[in-house]
Amino acid sequence: MGDPPMPFAQQLRSLREAQGLTVRALAERVGVSKVTIWKWEKGESEPRARLLAPLARALDVNPARLTAGAVAGKALDVVLSEGGGPGEPLTDVIAKAKQMIAEAAGADPRNITISIEY
Repeated sequence: MGDPPMPFAQQLRSLREAQGLTVRALAERVGVSKVTIWKWEKGESEPRARLLAPLARALDVNPARLTAGAVAGKALDVVLSEGGGPGEPLTDVIAKAKQMIAEAAGADPRNITISIEY
């Protein structure tokens, strides 16, 4: 099975370094300050939705790749806080999480795969 997704901050830094970009260069490509990039890479904040497309273009990746880990984690948190628990079948919890992830990523829920390891 695949490795769990990297936290956004770690993934951002890894992608930036893989592209050979400095913080300044990435900031200029995205249209934000160096401080903003630093905060994203330290996990102090995350980009607003409107900045994901320019960030993805600057890093030459699909925007969904940048948000996959964060969206999946948040979706599961929401599903579990909205009643997913001991009384609800796991298949229902997974179906709800897949739907939320698909909506956030602009994908079809049938294309979302959730893996559980025991």
